[in-house]
Amino acid sequence: MIQDRKALIGRVLPPFSYVIDAENVHDYLRVTDEDLATYRDAGSSRAAGYDRHVIPPSFAPWIALSALLRSIDWERDFYLDYRIGTLMFGEQEMRYARPLYVGESLIFTANVLDVIEKRGSRAFDVVTIGYDAADNRGAVVLSGACGFILFK
Repeated sequence: MIQDRKALIGRVLPPFSYVIDAENVHDYLRVTDEDLATYRDAGSSRAAGYDRHVIPPSFAPWIALSALLRSIDWERDFYLDYRIGTLMFGEQEMRYARPLYVGESLIFTANVLDVIEKRGSRAFDVVTIGYDAADNRGAVVLSGACGFILFK
């Protein structure tokens, strides 16, 4: 199944959606010790000057990675055979256009930005996937890129 992944550069992945769930935000706050009143509920968010229940900015990378991982079929989309290959998360970068809110539905679009072939004790590719997340009005609220290491 090992194929030249460099041919994937420019490939557009199918769009995928993610709804920001209050329970996930609550669980995140308990784990991270980032339990500021502003992020707990809509009333506290409004008291801090937001329109509705705002999420902590540190939760957005989890949203992006989670949505991306659920949308990709690694075998079909990236020629990764789990019997002989391994996938690792490499790095992530992100840019915000505005705060994100509980209940908000985001539509992600993504494409393969780059594939770099490397060799250590095993051959591997570093695949960079760029993404944009738009709100229900079509405005991009979040954009970034994730790097993955795919061992051959």
